[in-house]
Amino acid sequence: MKRYKNDPYPVTVRFNSRCSTCGCELRKGVSAYYWPSSRKVYCPSCGEQDYRRFLESAQDEEFLNSQFGRY
Repeated sequence: MKRYKNDPYPVTVRFNSRCSTCGCELRKGVSAYYWPSSRKVYCPSCGEQDYRRFLESAQDEEFLNSQFGRY
């Protein structure tokens, strides 16, 4: 799958921070999800569903583009 500049991605937290949705503490070294366009980080419980939805949409778009030769 082709990646673009503002695509969200999973990260390992490099410094202590807080989830943008629920405010829970994210300690250095834990997994989280980062959205570059909004510069926000989400804990696994808040970000997992949105990240999976993004991956499904990107995969659907890639398949559709491959069918019409616009890739």
